[in-house]
Amino acid sequence: MKFSIITLGCTLNKAEGEIMKNILIKKGYQYIENLDESEILIINTCTVKGPTESKIIKLINNYKDKKLILAGCLVQHQPELFKGYPLIGLDHIDEVDKVLEDYLNGKIDVLIDRKNINKLLLPSVDQYPIKTIILQEGCLWSCLYCATKLARGNARSYPPEYIYKEVRDAKLKGLKIIYFTGTDLATYGYDLNIDLADLLFGLRDIKGEYYVRVGMANPGILNKFIDKLLDSYDNENIFKFFHIPVQSGSNNVLKTMGRGYTIEDFYELIKKIRKRYYEGTIATDIIVGYPTETEEDFKKTLELVENVRFDIINISRYWSRPKTLSYKLYKQLPGRIVKERSRKLKIIFDKYAYERNKEWINWEGYAIVESKGKYENTWIARNYAYKQIIVKSDKNILGKIIKVKINNITSVDLGGELLEIKEENLLEKTLY
Repeated sequence: MKFSIITLGCTLNKAEGEIMKNILIKKGYQYIENLDESEILIINTCTVKGPTESKIIKLINNYKDKKLILAGCLVQHQPELFKGYPLIGLDHIDEVDKVLEDYLNGKIDVLIDRKNINKLLLPSVDQYPIKTIILQEGCLWSCLYCATKLARGNARSYPPEYIYKEVRDAKLKGLKIIYFTGTDLATYGYDLNIDLADLLFGLRDIKGEYYVRVGMANPGILNKFIDKLLDSYDNENIFKFFHIPVQSGSNNVLKTMGRGYTIEDFYELIKKIRKRYYEGTIATDIIVGYPTETEEDFKKTLELVENVRFDIINISRYWSRPKTLSYKLYKQLPGRIVKERSRKLKIIFDKYAYERNKEWINWEGYAIVESKGKYENTWIARNYAYKQIIVKSDKNILGKIIKVKINNITSVDLGGELLEIKEENLLEKTLY
């Protein structure tokens, strides 16, 4: 039988979707991209925002003619939304084949209880040249607005030996880009009496041509070992990329969000990162229009963006999520105010990100091609600082090390001239 999977949400969600996909392929089911031709559709859900929930409901209504199975964070968070459908909770993705078989035989399984499984022991599907490795899931915070915590629970980490095995496996398969992902990598190892820096130090024993992108890590815990973490980044196999979600520039908002750190703590993190790895990419997340956010609070967020000059900002309008504390405590701000603040923030970000990207004009160096570009004969490459570089080539250069010269920029990426294609491990050695 033919099946398709739609995954919404983060890199962790996508990794779990790939695991379910591979389990079914190994069981003899045929995976196809074309939804119209599939007989079975698995929707791997996300619970972060209200619009995403609405999109999921729309997908269900649009594909009622298919055998539908629902999985993911929204299923774990609000299973009551999906009565009558087979449900696969976050800790049961290894049973997707059983759920499907039961469904085809007329039985509807609802597997949403919690249990411990090692997802690194499950078969994944690698997307050349990228391998995604799950380090942990869950977090140690209790942010008032966060539905993901309600779905994922407290932080659980996978032991280093399993992660290193996955890295070595990626090398053997020729997968040169490795994403380390999880709900909050700042909490990695909390339950193992180690930390994220310890894990990264261990990569020095794994020689070869591969490049690791470390995923999102929240302030607060990260502040406790940032100096050690920066030391662990002193490795040519690690992209100088830091995804640290600030959410707001106002201490008042951070406090009422339950974020557990001050904006001064965040500035200190940025100061240390920029001192050590100035060119490194700093990404953040900002929530606009939190119910307690005043105009003065929002101005402080604009000031933060002006002062830091982030390379990437994921801007989200606040959406009240059922069962969260903020849902019970606060009334949402008018939509027009939230929309206008989001627009202003985007303008400020574009201005200062463009100014920062201007520093890359005429830079020459090496980068690894990560994926195809949006337009024909374009490719997306990443240099040591994980800057997104758009290059043109009518050759298939996916996974190749290339030398480029930056000749134009936007606020979100760099435009490069392809100078040559390399096979050697030159990505970092040539740059410093």
